[in-house]
Amino acid sequence: MRHEQWLFFRANLNDEWVNNFTSHIENAYTPIDASVGFEDDAKLSDIRESEVRWVDVHREKEMTDILWSYVNRANRDSFDVDVRYVNEVQYTTYYGAKKGHYSWHHDVNWKSIAPYHRKLSVTVQLSSPDEYEGGDFEFDSDIDQLPPEHKEKGTVLVFPSFLRHRVKPITKGTRKALVAWFEGPHWR
Repeated sequence: MRHEQWLFFRANLNDEWVNNFTSHIENAYTPIDASVGFEDDAKLSDIRESEVRWVDVHREKEMTDILWSYVNRANRDSFDVDVRYVNEVQYTTYYGAKKGHYSWHHDVNWKSIAPYHRKLSVTVQLSSPDEYEGGDFEFDSDIDQLPPEHKEKGTVLVFPSFLRHRVKPITKGTRKALVAWFEGPHWR
């Protein structure tokens, strides 16, 4: 579904691929507690409560190619920004027992002295909506919200990394998502 400020591809990744991928990542990568910020890596559960696995983009070539295909399409159809790299991919798990969430944030480190910024953010829904309650992904109030279909397993969401967003607390079950950031020269 195309929108001026975000674009999503409804349930485009089939259940078999998502289930195999999820199983592989959970067996191949070690989970750690999520941190907050770009420099201090603070662990502040009032801001963020989740478990993450950092996924190697070179080792997971199929995943990286799939993500690039959606970013290229979304960029061509909606955003037209200069993206050149995918540097970080994060497999995130939010647990209802821990009220998993991520408070309001954006994905760009505006203070970075690196010659690049995150330009497009990607979220892939790896859980079915019947596997958890709560955990809604929301944009700031001045941005149109996503329709309920964005929670369908295998749905891919692409949006500019500077848009403020959050994941509301999970109240029951477990929500899993793959998050990636595509980078390019500094925003101007």
